[in-house]
Amino acid sequence: MNMKKICLISDRNIYMKRICNFLAENNYEVHLITRHHGGLAEKEFDHRIHFYQLSSNAILTKFREIHKIISRVRPDIVHTHYLTKDAFIPAFKFNRKYRFYISMWGSDINIFAQSGFNRFFQNLGLILCDKIHLLSPYFVKQVKKTFFGIKQNKINSYSWGIDIDSFLDTSSENILKLKTELGIEENEPIILSYRNHKPLYNHHLLIQAMPKVLAKYPQAKFIFTKSACDKDYLQSNLELVDRHHLRDNFIFIDRWLRDEELRALVNLADITINIPLWDGLPATLLEIMATGSIPIISDLENYHPFFEDQQNGFY
Repeated sequence: MNMKKICLISDRNIYMKRICNFLAENNYEVHLITRHHGGLAEKEFDHRIHFYQLSSNAILTKFREIHKIISRVRPDIVHTHYLTKDAFIPAFKFNRKYRFYISMWGSDINIFAQSGFNRFFQNLGLILCDKIHLLSPYFVKQVKKTFFGIKQNKINSYSWGIDIDSFLDTSSENILKLKTELGIEENEPIILSYRNHKPLYNHHLLIQAMPKVLAKYPQAKFIFTKSACDKDYLQSNLELVDRHHLRDNFIFIDRWLRDEELRALVNLADITINIPLWDGLPATLLEIMATGSIPIISDLENYHPFFEDQQNGFY
């Protein structure tokens, strides 16, 4: 039996690392095509994974490079893990011999698809692909409202699962090492936000709320992570911290976290805040609950089947 080949089009983030490593461990030949230069280093991934970096964001250049990679690899499956206007590229191939899948997350519908230009090419990719993966039934409704001409038998709605045991990492060694690095003392309440530092996730609202929290709990520490970020938004938030004289209670982690560090960080947090404008059902929320940290979340319709106010979270 020949090893199946799969081309994944995504970024080098921690979730793609887990997906790629899982596939490699289960005897897929994995080829990761990345659109951006940032993210986890290639050495963080399984050594069997092949990497390709697109040289430009220009649509014609990407079209040529993606098709060149696909023609050389001859995959059984091509899977793009975020719905951008580039989704039509793998779909638009004469006599293609591979199955083409698209995953959708939330912001790709609620933000990226607001542009008519983007939505046209997204729609084209969705019509021509073989399967569409959505994170919750809520997004099935969103797809029907936003796009047209898509056969319903293509749509597969599923939710993330999580290995709870892997996040019950209360290893004193990992947590102590992280606390020492971040300068956290005993009995300091920790409030964490570790979504991507972009306007979608409302980090500026958390910074504006910090003085009110500190008036009652002056020893509290707020931890933010960079992850994938909007550089202008990040800079404006750092300036906001300085304007409110919050540096002593503000910790910013300006690097990608390894798996064991992420587990230690979420275990360290007393409260973890996740208040995006839109969302799917992110693995982030499952990680928070798995460690026992209390989630404070936006009141979004797609969260309602999973969270009951004041039972397993606060809206």
